Amino acid sequence: MSVGFTIVLKELKDALRDKRTLMTAFLTSLIGVPLMLLIFSVVLSQVEGQEERREVMAVGMEHAPQLENFILRQGYTVLKAPADYEQKSRSKELSLPVLLVPEDAAERFAHGEKITLKVAYDTANRSAEFGLRPLRRLLDGFAQETVLADLTMRGISSDLLQRVEVKEVYLRAAEERRATVTEMLPMMVLMAIVVGGMYASIDTTAGERERGSLEPLMMNPVGGAQLALGKWLAVTLVGMVVLALTILSFFPTQALIQNETLKAEFQFGLRDAGYFMLVLTPLVAMISAIQIALSLSCKSFKEAQIRTQLTTMIIPMVSLVPVMFPGREPAWTIWVPVLTQNQMLGKILKGASLDWTAVGVSWIAAAVLTAVFLVYTARKMRQVVML
Repeated sequence: MSVGFTIVLKELKDALRDKRTLMTAFLTSLIGVPLMLLIFSVVLSQVEGQEERREVMAVGMEHAPQLENFILRQGYTVLKAPADYEQKSRSKELSLPVLLVPEDAAERFAHGEKITLKVAYDTANRSAEFGLRPLRRLLDGFAQETVLADLTMRGISSDLLQRVEVKEVYLRAAEERRATVTEMLPMMVLMAIVVGGMYASIDTTAGERERGSLEPLMMNPVGGAQLALGKWLAVTLVGMVVLALTILSFFPTQALIQNETLKAEFQFGLRDAGYFMLVLTPLVAMISAIQIALSLSCKSFKEAQIRTQLTTMIIPMVSLVPVMFPGREPAWTIWVPVLTQNQMLGKILKGASLDWTAVGVSWIAAAVLTAVFLVYTARKMRQVVML
């Protein structure tokens, strides 16, 4: 135990001296998730700003006085679009989509003919695209009012168009919170764990070989199992620090979010933080063991970096497995590390209750895989030095 403890301290000191490890841990844990939430906050504010902005920019509105009257009655202001609206939309000078009214609109209205209204916007102009939904909702309301008015003039009850009424019944638990915007958070946390411990795992294996310090270490009377456990514990501790910092960064980020909708959706408390640590701790240990095993036979830091980046590719792929099973996921998914953690983190963010059976299974699955890779590392530790 004393030898293993000495190895852990030695590896931790090396990790703390490695600027790449420290910078990666800092960037992934303290900046990554808060930056993503702040970006979401800005985007959501833009969307809501367009929803609240009661203005319609149009070309040829004078040809449809009925439409203009309806828009004004809804509390909107009609703005005349400039002649070069196409160019200004492409250059993002216009922040609204442009409604195009045909010249024969008044005549078609008078004869009860169909009228085609067009909405022009550049898909690269995100602000104008955000204004498309409220404009479409406004035009749908006008179309419905026009139909009802025509039926009434012909003595036909408007109830004929609404013989079937559909109402939605929400089955979501009262304590369950909305987490629409924060659905990306579990993936961000998982990626922070992978990237945060990656450089520490590379430095303790391929990095030492590249510096020539692994051979002197092997000259000491230590076994492969002691070396494997010592290095794994050190990398796991680094990963746990990254995880803790990432979770702790949620709390100050909540205070920085200005968008009220996102604040309502993202309600993260101490209990949630504890659940995150409980769910992700075995995954940190497993990923550390995998990264050490992948880096062990590499002779250079760069080679190990390329190989361990495979883990950053596998995690998003595994997390997309539920897309193949719309609806209820198969029972076997709780045995798949990363996938089950991703699902449980989503439940935590939504305020739903955790399935403690799934938590226990996730610990068992991660522990088995951790043991497998540690055994592999212990057996390969000495022979790799001789390569």
